[in-house]
Amino acid sequence: MRSHPRRPVAVVAAILAALWAFILLPPQLSVWSGAGAPAWSSALDALPVYDGLRLSLAAAGVGDLYAAFGAAASVSFVLIWWATGPTFARLGWNGRVLGWLVLCSAPITVLSYLNHPTDAPLHALWGAEGFALLVTGIWAVFAGVAPRADGVPAWERALIGSTLAVMVLATFAFGYWPHGTLIGLAAEAAVLAAWAPRFVPASADASASLVA
Repeated sequence: MRSHPRRPVAVVAAILAALWAFILLPPQLSVWSGAGAPAWSSALDALPVYDGLRLSLAAAGVGDLYAAFGAAASVSFVLIWWATGPTFARLGWNGRVLGWLVLCSAPITVLSYLNHPTDAPLHALWGAEGFALLVTGIWAVFAGVAPRADGVPAWERALIGSTLAVMVLATFAFGYWPHGTLIGLAAEAAVLAAWAPRFVPASADASASLVA
């Protein structure tokens, strides 16, 4: 993938991904679960900011709030991909594949939610983001356990290899996927962005050798 963004920017991107997924979660749970939504989620959803958001969407002609708040979660996938780019690239081709799986989950999420009505032309795609997350978590085991690079710290191997477990725990903790899942994945991305070794272009390696 690439050597950008810089580490501080990558950390901020991962944190924003978690915040964005969390912000979307209360109104999405309200639409999905109704009175059965968790108490904390219902309390947040009752805040005036969410009422204003719903009114703004209605004024813009957006009536399907489930699709709107669901498809918007795709932004978190893109931010996570952006934040983890240098880290995943450092792992070799296994890591690059992992990054592309995260990025491809963004359009899959959009298509899934836009086609949730039973009469939608691609209704079979509804829920496809769940399968995308599953594949991502399974591939992360290979990327973490068998990275195609030297010098990968043991803690990084363990964390990336545990990605599926992280996503499952986050899903149960927040009661919904992919939004809750993304909060956990983004938290993992923030740790990797902050402390994991990053990809260094060959030209930079050559320059460092000349200086030495």
